[in-house]
Amino acid sequence: MLRLVPRAVAAALVGALAGAVCLVAAYGLRPEFAVELDRDPPPNVTGFYGVERSGEDTLAWTEERVDVALAGLDRRAAWSCAVRFRGARPDPATEQPYVQVVVDGAALAVRQATNDFQDVEAPVPARPLRPGLDLAIVSSSTFVPGGPDKRALGVQVDWLRCRPVGAWTVLPPRRALWHAALAAATWGAALGLTGITAGSALGAVGLLAAGQAFPLSAGAAPYSAYPLTLAWLAVWIGLATVVAAKLVEAILRRPLRNTARFVLVFSAGALYLKLLLLFHPAKVLVDALFHAHRLEWVLGGRLYFTQLSTSATPFPYAIGLYLFAAPWAFLTSDYVAVLRIVVCAAEAVTGLLLYLMIVRVWGDRLAGAVAVALFNLVPAWYVVVGHANLTHAFGQSASLATMAAVTVWALGRGQRAQWFGVVLLATLGFICHVTTLTLLLTTLLATVVLYAWLGGPALRIPARRLLLATVTAAVLAVALYWGHFGGVYAAQWQRMRAPAAVESTRQVATPTPEREAPGELAAPALGRSTIPLSGRVTSALAQTVANIGWPILVLAGIGAWRVAAARQRDRLVCALAAWGIVCLAFVAVSVIAPAGLKYQQDAWEFIGRVEHATYPAAVILAARGAMWGWRAGTAWRAASIVLMLAAVVTGIRAWAVWLQ
Repeated sequence: MLRLVPRAVAAALVGALAGAVCLVAAYGLRPEFAVELDRDPPPNVTGFYGVERSGEDTLAWTEERVDVALAGLDRRAAWSCAVRFRGARPDPATEQPYVQVVVDGAALAVRQATNDFQDVEAPVPARPLRPGLDLAIVSSSTFVPGGPDKRALGVQVDWLRCRPVGAWTVLPPRRALWHAALAAATWGAALGLTGITAGSALGAVGLLAAGQAFPLSAGAAPYSAYPLTLAWLAVWIGLATVVAAKLVEAILRRPLRNTARFVLVFSAGALYLKLLLLFHPAKVLVDALFHAHRLEWVLGGRLYFTQLSTSATPFPYAIGLYLFAAPWAFLTSDYVAVLRIVVCAAEAVTGLLLYLMIVRVWGDRLAGAVAVALFNLVPAWYVVVGHANLTHAFGQSASLATMAAVTVWALGRGQRAQWFGVVLLATLGFICHVTTLTLLLTTLLATVVLYAWLGGPALRIPARRLLLATVTAAVLAVALYWGHFGGVYAAQWQRMRAPAAVESTRQVATPTPEREAPGELAAPALGRSTIPLSGRVTSALAQTVANIGWPILVLAGIGAWRVAAARQRDRLVCALAAWGIVCLAFVAVSVIAPAGLKYQQDAWEFIGRVEHATYPAAVILAARGAMWGWRAGTAWRAASIVLMLAAVVTGIRAWAVWLQ
């Protein structure tokens, strides 16, 4: 350990410098602060009511006064602040308010509003000795719409922006610079202590410094408490990485191999960058607040609750995530943060199991390392977590842990601890999400069949024990959770059996020469027509490419070819085949079965969940294909490198979308 200290110190110094330099560069490329009213404004902007939509435009009403605090803003150069607004008074005879743009207590621009949008710009003079800027938008009068709406409304705002005069004339706030340097230095020290080579540590800390500069320089981040959050994430994840590396080495009683250190460092760095965007002030909560309230219910002792489907039918909402997160919820009252951290950390940890699966069965450490890297680049995960479908994301991690245990553990006679481990993991997966219950159960049963069919005598006993474990876990899941909703199931059954007593009240307009051309068919009513099969197939294929990423799909095709050519029938091949069978079966059913337009979105969402739950198979096969190409000659090696770089670009784009 002591021999690694000089390397850690050097990496920390380089990291501090890289963190500051990367932030200066990123901030210089886009120093503008903008509030686009297509989402709720950041915490440093107050005085807006909720975001509304007017045709194709999004906007927000102001109160009498809107305040924007840009703490630490560099005032050595002049700035320009502008706002797009309109009075939007319902009565044209009503006098429109005057709008003032106030900077540091002085009105720098005044304009009377109209019912049409207009832009007003206020020049902000330089103030080198006092950084920071306080901006206010003040309306001279407000009005109350009446009825149930008791708000005192000022004007409607489309956007407001502040930008420096001239390019590369300002620096980020000092607090943001300091925390960027501190976070990167922390990573440098942690990476040095893990034992990776000096060159790898310096390269990794440089990439992390560049990666953190992207969210830290965006929007309200440099002017808020976000830099402190960034530094704390670096400290805790860096510390956990070092502890994990040393703990594994102590258990194994030997140093980790370089490939193992790589997967640990890569997973930790990916976890850090993912959490940075999830905690960013501009990241929309979507359903994260919904899950926080459900965690509150579980902590309060309410364990069984339902959720309405698209057809307004209640169905049980599984609580595996909330039970797992409950012990961590006592560390903070920010339950949204707890759930996001638990989901992302679970994904990072279970992603490491891909390395173990490949090394234990195929003995290919490089393929294992590539699989872990590709696992963190699949767009499907970013879509699911970006929309805050946290229960399904956690269910996918529980499913992967279960399949890893099934693949790595022998499950032979006398292996009771392994058998109980599979039962516990599968039970957790079964109570995480109704989709996870369906997909994991069918995947395990498919694995049982493949063990017995392809595995030969060596896998027949594990097949029987896996079947017993799967059935036991299913029984436990029903006894502990799903069986408590007898009334819900009975109501659903009665609803399915009940005949349609009353025809839909929808009205179909009678065609007239003025409304429709002669011989033209009337437009089908919503919910009674379907997308043609060819269109559904095309959309499903496009969705698959978007979910997995075309580079990984190409590499996975190569990997599947090589596995088939080698005629392998081991445990990992059986697991891959089970994932593939389940994915193809459920996607095919979702595509072939006609769904009304009202429910087509549910079908697309289900396809996304199926592919999200089974993409570890594509990742493992892609790693196999990439490593075969790497070893097959110059041309194949070049193609493998290009495809892996394309996968990296695809993953970065999926990550960056979270701030759009």
